[in-house]
Amino acid sequence: MNTFPQPPDYNGAPADHGPGEEVNAGAVIRNYWLMLRERKWYALTVFLITVIAAAAYTFSRTPIYQAAAMVQVLRHGQEVLRVEDVVNSDVISDTDFNTQIKILESMAMAQNVASRLTSDEVQQLTNPYKNKSGGAPAPVDIIAGNRQILPQRLTLMLAIEFRHPDRKMAARVANLFAEEYIAYNSRLRVDESMKAVDELNDRADQQRKKVDDIANALQAFRQSKNLISLEQSKDIVTDKLKALNSMATQTGASLKEAEVRWNQVQDWQKQGKDLTELPFIAAQTQVGQLMSQITAQNTAVAQLSERYKAKHPSMIQAVNTLEQTKQQLSAAVADAAATVQAEYDNALKTDEEAHQSLADQEAKSMELDQYSVEYDNLTREFRVNNQLLESMMTRMRETAVTSTIETQNARIIDPAVEPGSPISPNISTNLAMGVLAGIGLGFGFAWLLAIIDDRVKTSFDIESLIGLNLLGIIPRINRMEQQDKAQIVSNGADPMIVEAFMALHSTLRLKDESRNAKLLLVTSTLPGEGKSFVTTNLALAFASQGQRTVVVDCDLRKPNVQNSFRLHATKGVINYCTQGASLDEILIRNVHPNLDVITTGGRSKAPAQLFNSREFEALLSELVKRYDRVLFDTPPLGVVSDALNILPMMDGAIFTIRFNKVRRKAAQRSARRLLSANVEVFGAILNDMDMKLAGDYYGEYYDKSYKDYYNLKLENDGGTTAIAASRS
Repeated sequence: MNTFPQPPDYNGAPADHGPGEEVNAGAVIRNYWLMLRERKWYALTVFLITVIAAAAYTFSRTPIYQAAAMVQVLRHGQEVLRVEDVVNSDVISDTDFNTQIKILESMAMAQNVASRLTSDEVQQLTNPYKNKSGGAPAPVDIIAGNRQILPQRLTLMLAIEFRHPDRKMAARVANLFAEEYIAYNSRLRVDESMKAVDELNDRADQQRKKVDDIANALQAFRQSKNLISLEQSKDIVTDKLKALNSMATQTGASLKEAEVRWNQVQDWQKQGKDLTELPFIAAQTQVGQLMSQITAQNTAVAQLSERYKAKHPSMIQAVNTLEQTKQQLSAAVADAAATVQAEYDNALKTDEEAHQSLADQEAKSMELDQYSVEYDNLTREFRVNNQLLESMMTRMRETAVTSTIETQNARIIDPAVEPGSPISPNISTNLAMGVLAGIGLGFGFAWLLAIIDDRVKTSFDIESLIGLNLLGIIPRINRMEQQDKAQIVSNGADPMIVEAFMALHSTLRLKDESRNAKLLLVTSTLPGEGKSFVTTNLALAFASQGQRTVVVDCDLRKPNVQNSFRLHATKGVINYCTQGASLDEILIRNVHPNLDVITTGGRSKAPAQLFNSREFEALLSELVKRYDRVLFDTPPLGVVSDALNILPMMDGAIFTIRFNKVRRKAAQRSARRLLSANVEVFGAILNDMDMKLAGDYYGEYYDKSYKDYYNLKLENDGGTTAIAASRS
């Protein structure tokens, strides 16, 4: 049995291979190639349609130009005066940078850009988007829909891109976006600063009125208590009291501050918090330096971890340095905490001494101080509020000055220029994609056709799916009458066909069962598969080898043998079985040398009854005695069951399958009916093989290089005669 590549099953996937079938990747690829080659015109049509559609789409598209302006976002604005801005526009983190991107992507920015276009530019912007009725989208919608903000990786750079069918408009809008973004941030800063100035001015007016009220109250108190003369008489006492009072105030404030610090240190130590988070601890010179070192070392360790593993020497050294610095920081923090405690103890002692001195002095000048206390309170309140007023006025003047100074948080690096070529459509890319899509769709369409087409074509279909041996292949015969085809072995009209039947004859002689079989039944699945053609020519092949052969036409419904041999007999099988005619009366002798023929003798409406009669069995007995080979041409199994009535009396059966006609399942059902009769089925003959595909499907049977062996040109009376080259 020959080995053939494995074709797809009914669902398009490679079928499970049968016994003796070798399946490998090369065979599967070859089968796919055969599938595509057989349907190459379908695939080529789909390919051309796809490529033409891609080309039509590409060349019908309006060219789109893209212009881009490159903008750098500054981390800090320009510092003309070292004054804190009302609006902080510094870009410190990724969140700040993404906020700037969202500002550029906002509809407000698109509206601002649209407002800067002139009427002619608006017309130029909207013209390509007008519909058939003359309407067009709003300019802001066109601008928002065609702009794109692209941050450049690992930089503070932004590419502002705009697409438009007009290259000039593409560059114009891209530059307007960049300019409007810078102007927008400047306007925002100025507007917010002016709002702050107005608010500070209102608060300063309120504070000024309060200071004036306190000053008037102070003056009224002096006049009512006559403290001007008291001050003159008590200058020394007052000066000393003031000095002691000031000292007590300072020591009290220092004590409170020291106490607050020490209480914070104690609380944080109890709670296990990091003391470096306390501002006065972090403000220590050594602590601050060590914290800065730790931050830098943490950054270095993080950077090294991206390049090295934990056990790398550089990583180990960096980690050890970091740990040493942390230990030093812990010691410095402990020293700072001790310093805070010492400052608290000293402040407590100093405060107690100051208050004691003040109490002594107050006892001596109690009477004078009765007036001085209220006076000092008024004086102190006036001083505090006056200082607050001065601070407001200073901040208001600074804000007013800075609001008039233009600062920018971004700058244009590369302004957009008119693009030289359109970004869309990309002709080369679209055509390449069209070619690739055409190849894929063409192959897919061919594959779909292969899935749908489950007709018998290959030896694998016959041997593995249908379950019969492939006895031989009969090539297709073109432009020849039916009678000439039926006798082609004798007339030699096509040497290749003659050789095919002689090879079939030789194949049947290889095994004892087929070599010794006398009664041979030939059938098929469907009408038109060439069973009569195979029967007559196989009989001629047996006869050409000197075997006494007879062909019996048992297709009582549509007899064909009589026409195949151009006979005009009137008696046949029906006459023998129903009218008592003798064998000699129904035999047509010497149709060809060693070949006799028995026709049907008409048509029958009840073939099964005739085939099951004793007369038909008697006919078979007489034929076995007289002939070496008896071939029965029977009706197709897929249409009627007449052949099954004859089959049990046969020595063997031959199944005819026409190439690319009968479906696999139908052929399988007919083959199973043959095999179920327990009669030897010698195999199947694949008839009407297309020689254009023979080299692909059956390269081991037929190839163009074999042609010279089939035809020998012999000159005979000025002409040529084709003879079979090998008839052994």
